[in-house]
Amino acid sequence: MKRFQTYFGVPIPPFKEEKLGAGSVTIRFILTGKTPSKKNNQMSVAVRKHARDWVKKQAATGRQPTWKDVHKAISMCKSKVRPNQEYKEWVDKMKPVLQEQSAEWVRRLGHKGLLFPLKKSTLSLRLYFKDRYVTDTVNKQQSIQDLLVAASIIANDDYKSLNPIHSASACYFDELIHDIAFISLSFRL
Repeated sequence: MKRFQTYFGVPIPPFKEEKLGAGSVTIRFILTGKTPSKKNNQMSVAVRKHARDWVKKQAATGRQPTWKDVHKAISMCKSKVRPNQEYKEWVDKMKPVLQEQSAEWVRRLGHKGLLFPLKKSTLSLRLYFKDRYVTDTVNKQQSIQDLLVAASIIANDDYKSLNPIHSASACYFDELIHDIAFISLSFRL
């Protein structure tokens, strides 16, 4: 039996690592072009519809608004985060690309039982960047994971469904004309 090891006073149990083992299958997907980060460029916007409707009703009565009325109208305003528009457009553009590639994998491996979305798999992601701009690999990885879910390639990207995850990125300045995301999913049929 494996023992706990202690680091900086914290006992660490042996990691519960599942192995795919013999008979696992790896399929690959390719995306080209810039991968936007989902969480960057989100905007907080004011939702004023309820306040505006209430003010119109009050104005129809013909009486002058009081400070209490003004404060009530202001308190009816809510805030919400609007998604990154660049990310939404990228998802709309890339979903059909992944679905076309998944159809090819079904054509090749459907007779062996390949069905999308995959319920459990591992992810290996390689990002090839065409320019010298230093970017955050994890943000790009999260965008790609969410795209895989949106395109029904994987059922979910939680730790029970997509684990382990390995990602790496490198600069290919003057070697590539566009960014490349090379996605490998391994699973048992």
